[in-house]
Amino acid sequence: MNRLAALVSRFVVSSIALVSLPVFAGTLDPREIDAAIERALDVFESPGMAVTVVHGNDIVYAGGRGTVEAGRGSMVDERTLFRIGSVSKAFTAATLAILADEGRLDWEDRVIDHLPEFRMLDPWVTREFTVRDLLTHRSGLPLGAGDLLMFPDGNATVDEIIRAFRHLEPETSFRSEFAYDNLLYVVAGEVAARAAGQPFVEVLEERLLAPLGMNDCVASAERAAPGVTLATPHVRVDDRLEETTTRISSVAAAAGGIACSARSMGKWMQFMLGSGITASGERIISEEQFRELVRPVTLLPVAGYLAEYTGASLNAYALGWNISTFHGTPAWSHGGGVWGMTTFIAVLPEKQLAVFASNNLMSVAPRAVVYHLVERGLAETGQPIGNDWIDILAALTAERGDTARAAVRAARDARAADSRPSLPLAEYAGRYRDDWYGDIVISVNEDDGLYFRSERNEPLEGRLEHFQHDTFIARWSDRRLNADAYVSFRLAADGSIESIGMQAVSPATDFSFDFHHLDLRPVRGE
Repeated sequence: MNRLAALVSRFVVSSIALVSLPVFAGTLDPREIDAAIERALDVFESPGMAVTVVHGNDIVYAGGRGTVEAGRGSMVDERTLFRIGSVSKAFTAATLAILADEGRLDWEDRVIDHLPEFRMLDPWVTREFTVRDLLTHRSGLPLGAGDLLMFPDGNATVDEIIRAFRHLEPETSFRSEFAYDNLLYVVAGEVAARAAGQPFVEVLEERLLAPLGMNDCVASAERAAPGVTLATPHVRVDDRLEETTTRISSVAAAAGGIACSARSMGKWMQFMLGSGITASGERIISEEQFRELVRPVTLLPVAGYLAEYTGASLNAYALGWNISTFHGTPAWSHGGGVWGMTTFIAVLPEKQLAVFASNNLMSVAPRAVVYHLVERGLAETGQPIGNDWIDILAALTAERGDTARAAVRAARDARAADSRPSLPLAEYAGRYRDDWYGDIVISVNEDDGLYFRSERNEPLEGRLEHFQHDTFIARWSDRRLNADAYVSFRLAADGSIESIGMQAVSPATDFSFDFHHLDLRPVRGE
């Protein structure tokens, strides 16, 4: 057996009979956990953070530090709800596993057998696309394809999202490469809904969250009970923090909608460490289906910093989980982000250790705290580990920010500053349509300047500032978006406008602003 095969086998074996495997000797000191959280809040300037640490069947820490809102409001505690973003994906996969145990679906079922209206651009891919493919980011579509249907505040319905796939262009061949995709998890949620005969949010809450006793957890934040404290999301604008909204509705529940407390996340991590068994001893998912959840499917590169600092030697995606190693120990992990909030979770089954963190800012603070606490736990076994993850990730974040700002400056300095638009501004005005996205409107405002408005995404509106030639920059009125975009008008041979292409100005722009996938064409005669 080669080394890769041996590692994959080890991941699968480690998901059963965990009680027979070695665990670290002690428990993390709550004072040390508090200190790590406080330091991360200071370094990353985050208002608040919730953290959970589970060792074996024990929740050894579930709480938080900081405030629900920057500079004011109540303090974060074990019952404060944070939106966990794509950490929700593992919950979606687990819900499907429960339905598989009930005989309502199989991982190898074709999607069209559950959703006859589902279509990819390639008819062969449509016929071959399985439920497993929905969860493993190997569709052939590019990174974040179609995310603008939901992000930052897209008003697409589930039906509209399903119809969009027939228009999305692939970037690679089917099942050949990894490219992270949110919309296919929405489709997976609809498969679960059809199989169960009720809305996905109800299936998730009734079949998974309730049996686990996750009483402070809901499928979508809008379903939270009155009086429950929800952490307020924040973004950084010109070196200051501003409150924002998450702009994630129940439509996106299966991809990233869950809101949960530190206390309830402890129940989830006990369940994962128990291989589908709750802390009270009830099996919710069969051993067979649990193995499916954590079996590596799609290979992807190892992050350079993880290879350097932890010796990570494998990275793959299973069903809602990244599968890798952390200092030689199998690790299941996942990050999550909604607008104004980020989350990270890591589960080390062989060590019976799991750590979760979420903060109310777009930052890497949760990942830094999770790695820091996991290493402290591993150090109790005598491993010579001494990485300062807060410093490491703060430095990487600063470096990436500097690189992005340099790229924006280079593009600005290289432009033809004295160029002019080819046409009078009024001739750029009109309605433009992309087949998967919908309509945007370009108008001429009172100052005789151009103005961009998306009918799909209310926040995507703002003035168009001339950049060079027939390219403008959309300066969104809501500066919290941090996602200004080039808007380039392409002219036909006769001088008329043929199409509009878009591209984020900064390489640091969140990939879910997938402007570059748009092909906006003039709408004439309507």
